[in-house]
Amino acid sequence: MALNDGLKTLDQVVNTYAGHFESDGGAYNLQLPFEADKIEWFNYTKYATNSSNLQGVWFKDFPAGDALIVARGTTTLTSTLETTNGVTDASLPAGFVAQQLTITNITAATPGVVTSAAHGLSNGDRGVITQVVGSMGASVNNMQFVIQNGTTNTFELFLPNGDPYTTSGTYTSGGQFTFQGPRLNVENLPAVYQYTLGSAVVGADGDEIYFVATKFNNYVDLGDIT
Repeated sequence: MALNDGLKTLDQVVNTYAGHFESDGGAYNLQLPFEADKIEWFNYTKYATNSSNLQGVWFKDFPAGDALIVARGTTTLTSTLETTNGVTDASLPAGFVAQQLTITNITAATPGVVTSAAHGLSNGDRGVITQVVGSMGASVNNMQFVIQNGTTNTFELFLPNGDPYTTSGTYTSGGQFTFQGPRLNVENLPAVYQYTLGSAVVGADGDEIYFVATKFNNYVDLGDIT
């Protein structure tokens, strides 16, 4: 059974994901393969010493930083509603490649070289340049280009027929590169399911923490049922 197939119930899916880590005493960003409805944890080290923060639980509709924590003294169990250093959902939604990039320079050359910080383009991507200020603008504005020989912050301008394009004039300021073609609206940044486990969860440096994350086949808010 593949990850995220889970146990199918009423045509929906239940997933569980479990693991273990050794705490360094500070908050820990736990990444999961799915959005969690519940996270439970157990402090193996503290169970052996009759100490605090033995185990706890978090549900997805808790306020940020909350957790329900059980502690044990030598004779009694105690419970704590942690409201600061519990669990915080720090997930990032899926995204799209930037459809409009800011240009900060274009050289007069064959081919012209465009500077656009961390542009994320791939060779073969195409788009239109607009809003370039200076005499360079006459040679590039409102033209479609295919980019080649990209580096982290630069790329070269080629015509759709594959010929390198000769840019001329002086770049003064401005400029945008707007995508055209099949990469538009293509989701290329997957969602990151990440949960920050605070110090009340991870315990002290060296504590052995075991966790179980669960995605239910349904999770509902029934509201005030009185």
